[in-house]
Amino acid sequence: MNVLSPMRARIAAASLACVLAGLLAATDARAAAPAAAATPAAVYPSQLQPLDGKLESLERYRGHALVINFWAPWCGPCRTEVPAFIALQNAYRGNAQFIGIALDEAAAVRSFAHDYGINYPLYLAGMGGIAMMLREGDTRGAVPFTVVYDANGRKVGTITGLADPHRLEALLDAATGASPDDH
Repeated sequence: MNVLSPMRARIAAASLACVLAGLLAATDARAAAPAAAATPAAVYPSQLQPLDGKLESLERYRGHALVINFWAPWCGPCRTEVPAFIALQNAYRGNAQFIGIALDEAAAVRSFAHDYGINYPLYLAGMGGIAMMLREGDTRGAVPFTVVYDANGRKVGTITGLADPHRLEALLDAATGASPDDH
């Protein structure tokens, strides 16, 4: 029998509740307001806890193309896509910044980061990460979910589920104004 930790059980229960609430809110929002694709990301003021520090906002990433990946160590597709994220972080270093927002406990995230050699910042979001995902356009409320922003904080695109490296690279090129030959 697979027993969930109390934190994972709360995340699973909150995920279902958030998905239902998010779907209702998204339907209401689409009917009430036009799409805001050119609006800078609301994610920058979000307060998150890095693995080794106190709460900080994502403001420090303004002015750079940004890839935010919502994930969890227990998620199979998340494990599959991390090596490509590591390679793309190396390829786009100085032009784009990857960050991971984990929906799990610190010990599990630290262990995963060590085992996989993650080369980009990781933050802990707990159940608050689900609300962030829904706000950023994940209608499923499930991981993995990846969002790419340009240097002005405008959303270039999202990938729901396992990120195809070629699609992610195309979004990165659009976010950085690069061509595939530039890296």
